Amino acid sequence: MGAALAGWMQAQPGIKQVLHPALPGSPGHETWQRDARGAASLFTLVFDDAVLPERVVAFCDALRLFRLGYSWAGPVSLCVPYEKAEMRGRDWPHVHGPVRLAVGLESVADLRADLAQALEVLRG
Repeated sequence: MGAALAGWMQAQPGIKQVLHPALPGSPGHETWQRDARGAASLFTLVFDDAVLPERVVAFCDALRLFRLGYSWAGPVSLCVPYEKAEMRGRDWPHVHGPVRLAVGLESVADLRADLAQALEVLRG
């Protein structure tokens, strides 16, 4: 499920890169390809440089199925924006970095629809 959403997100406007080991071009992809048989449900979105910090916050706030949280590998999908590898709480005045998503047990179609509507908010 995570790899399917990560691959779909990679083709979306406003996304510079999706970091997921199953995707070619991601750091560690060659090692994953050699050693793994499956893919993780955790991936990172790197936004285009032109995306303003407030748009990243709006994207995260617009998500309805991805809840804000730091616990990975649970049944519920989660979203956390971060900057320079430092996780932040709900008040993100300076966020303009990547967003980490963890895919839970919700349907891929529902999660994709949630991401699609949040991407519309991202674009303003």
